[in-house]
Amino acid sequence: MHRQTRAIALVLLPACSASCWAGSSNQPQDVVSVGMHDTGHAIVEYAAIAHTETCGTPGAEKLTLIERTDSRFKYLYATALAASASGKKLNGWVDGCVDLWGDGRVRIPKVVTLGLMR
Repeated sequence: MHRQTRAIALVLLPACSASCWAGSSNQPQDVVSVGMHDTGHAIVEYAAIAHTETCGTPGAEKLTLIERTDSRFKYLYATALAASASGKKLNGWVDGCVDLWGDGRVRIPKVVTLGLMR
């Protein structure tokens, strides 16, 4: 391996490792509500805070956001609705936050995965 290629690999490897472990588990919990926001994103409200994302706006800690541009939006939204309708707990991961209005006032943790619990 060339010296320059090896140096690039050594620089990029830690960056890739850090991004692979980003996000936080949203432990199984009860869904209070699921709704569509006027921005087109879906918002899920939980009974308690169960993730460790710290980028959210104070007062929005029990919320997670399903981004409207996510290619799995319909699936994620349907999963959240099914949890709400059936009374089952919802489990998943969040990673980073979405600036709801685009002006920095409200930031909500972004859903990466969701699943129904038995």
